[in-house]
Amino acid sequence: MTATLPPDRRPNLIGIGAAKCGTTWLAEVLSRHPDIFVHPQKELNALVYNDLDERLDEYADYFDEARDAKIRCDFSVRYLSWPSAPAAAARLAPDARLLLVVRNPVDQVQSHYWHLRRQNFHQYEAVSPAPDLFEALERFPELLLEPALYGKHVHRWLEKFPRERLLILDSRELRSNLAGALARICAFLEIEAFDFTEAAQATSAQDGRAGVSPRGGLTERLFSSLYVSVARGPYMWLKRTVGVEGAERVKRVLRLRQTAEAVFFKSGYPKLSPADRARLFEVFREDIARFVPLASFAADWSAAP
Repeated sequence: MTATLPPDRRPNLIGIGAAKCGTTWLAEVLSRHPDIFVHPQKELNALVYNDLDERLDEYADYFDEARDAKIRCDFSVRYLSWPSAPAAAARLAPDARLLLVVRNPVDQVQSHYWHLRRQNFHQYEAVSPAPDLFEALERFPELLLEPALYGKHVHRWLEKFPRERLLILDSRELRSNLAGALARICAFLEIEAFDFTEAAQATSAQDGRAGVSPRGGLTERLFSSLYVSVARGPYMWLKRTVGVEGAERVKRVLRLRQTAEAVFFKSGYPKLSPADRARLFEVFREDIARFVPLASFAADWSAAP
């Protein structure tokens, strides 16, 4: 018998990506709408579990706090490029709508590179010395390259969900026409329009995820070793003791990410040279052409900053 979830304990909105496109900020803003529930953890990542069927109760529990909310959202950016996620979503949440936020893949990859470098490229041993961006694309393609291949992966999702249930947003619209973008999301979800002005201002002030880069030298090497030690030791013990949700709650309460960034990192990251931007754009040229029929705004993406 195929495992499934009851309608009131499963998502009916799945944010599938993309990483480093403002989705954390957007999820927080959307959560202020009285009809939208977004779990504080935001990145549930359940649809990537190898043992998903054995953990369905754990996934369903995330939505117990939704109560009477019309929209129950799972916003996990790993879903876009994860091979098994579309089929898992179609099986467990067949009535779900999909939301995808994207940006020029040249900028997305640059931002994601520094994010992954901060997280030791999700490796079990310290990655030192850290590879540059182009080396990282070759060494860690599943982490860095694949999430920016929007055309490739959106087509996989559309094999499982009809096009009318997918809303694609240009991250530039969140900056240039925020009210219009949020109104489009509400219309897509078939819920009442809402004035997000106060929510947007509060969210921008409290915990934006601005880009950071390592301070370099000994500080970066120290952080890489510390990150691996904590991930393999205390954090692993915490997840086994109180579960993933409990461990993530502890991280949020203690503001571990924000503290680490303040100590070991500096704001912003180096700009790509025009030559490197052009080189990177060529990596994505073919995929962009595949994506444009689904998102016409992508036609003006270029190597220019």
